[in-house]
Amino acid sequence: MNMNTQASHQMSAHHRRRHVLRGAIRFITYLCAFFLMAVAVWIADNFGEPSLEQLLYHAQFGMGGLVDTDAAIIKSFVLWCIALPIFASLFLVLIEYSIALFLTHGSSHWLTKPARLANIHFIKVFYWFIGHRAPLYALTAATVYFGVQFSVTIFLHNLFGNDYFAAHYLNPAEVKVEAIKPKNLVLIYVESLENSYKEPKLFGKNLLSSLDHLKGLSFAEYRKAPGTWWTIAGITATQCAVPLKSVSLYDGNDQGEKMKSFLPKAICLGDILHDAGYHNVYLGGDALGFAGKGMFFQDHHYDEVYGRDELKGKLTDAQMNFWGLYDDDLFAVAKAKLIELHKSKQPFNLTVTTIDTHGPDGHFSNYCKSMGIKTFEGIVECTSNQVTRFVKFMQKSGYLKDTNVLILGDHLAMENPVSEKLDRIKERHIYNQFISNDHFEKNRDQILPFDMLPTILDFIGFNVPGGKLGLGYNALSKDVDLSLLLNYEEMNQDLLNKSELYLDLWRHEPKL
Repeated sequence: MNMNTQASHQMSAHHRRRHVLRGAIRFITYLCAFFLMAVAVWIADNFGEPSLEQLLYHAQFGMGGLVDTDAAIIKSFVLWCIALPIFASLFLVLIEYSIALFLTHGSSHWLTKPARLANIHFIKVFYWFIGHRAPLYALTAATVYFGVQFSVTIFLHNLFGNDYFAAHYLNPAEVKVEAIKPKNLVLIYVESLENSYKEPKLFGKNLLSSLDHLKGLSFAEYRKAPGTWWTIAGITATQCAVPLKSVSLYDGNDQGEKMKSFLPKAICLGDILHDAGYHNVYLGGDALGFAGKGMFFQDHHYDEVYGRDELKGKLTDAQMNFWGLYDDDLFAVAKAKLIELHKSKQPFNLTVTTIDTHGPDGHFSNYCKSMGIKTFEGIVECTSNQVTRFVKFMQKSGYLKDTNVLILGDHLAMENPVSEKLDRIKERHIYNQFISNDHFEKNRDQILPFDMLPTILDFIGFNVPGGKLGLGYNALSKDVDLSLLLNYEEMNQDLLNKSELYLDLWRHEPKL
């Protein structure tokens, strides 16, 4: 082989390596672009419009919680957010390579056939003015779309804005909360339950009429607040009077590494009731590992904590939905536990979370199917009926003599089959109902999730001096200075701003 031939081969090999490298770079750039767009669209379709804060919070708990979620959702994510972007990226790179071969070499290779069939002038314009920059254009567009979808500008504001939390937070440890005439508490969080389901104009009837017939005390404007938009955030807000937000970007924790403990320095409902001699029990149909829910209850003095794996008993996978127990099976367990707790004569708090009304499609329990339920609206009505049956069992058993009941939506409904109808309502509110044989009066009709902590304590016979705990104000006491209530607009803008005081609640030091 002469030197010219050898040099030619070396140059040819160099060109091939360069083409492969360029192709790989284009493929990766396209893949990043399509992945960002697919994730944004997929999350919107399945969960509505969560914030970047919410996504980062879940990331802190790593993959351990993800594998405990709905298997159908996982399959959907793999198909739409991984497989589809890979296929689309590979397809575009092959098309571009076909065009490049045709324009530069006029190749008769089979790969150039799509280019040969197209208009030569169009191909030249596309390739020289658009084609070779297409991956960069795609990535830029996807990044902008992702940023708009998840309000990245708001997230950046949260990094550098004023410390709203520190200016308004009152540590419950500084308040002398006392049990005056304590009652037992049954606290039921109904997945995604909101007042909008009462609208006959939207659904043909009041889907929550059975709950309304219980005639408890309700706050008509139970409003959402920052850091309370998903289940564990709603639970944290109502029991600790603080929002839930990502802390890993602020305190150096590696994202993806599971948190060692859940708000260890916060004083929450379970902690206060424990100190008053209560026995705290949590029952949830889904897995404890998802989003740190089990950790929350365990770290805040719940004596018994049960999730999907602990409650399923003899149930087979075919008898459960993808999240875990159907609500009918969950309430059967809750009924048995309630009887047991009431017989013990020790004051107790039984907290239950349902899942059948969870988006994107809901879950049809055997009980609901036996009622002929075939739509998501039917699931909502069926779930409300099951909650009503549970409360009526308590009434017939005489439990309300020493036990009060609180029914709460954990947050507003996310993406589900009736989202288009729900979105027609200008201002949506979370469902709530306080049920007791005692008489209570409201001091206002507008409340936030943070207000639930002091309000619940008052509701079950505790005295909260000043009526404030955490960020919340008692909604039942006449002693509360209503002029001190949080400014809703200011709170929405600044509550999730970086706060050293909030970070301190997550630091792993024992409570005093």
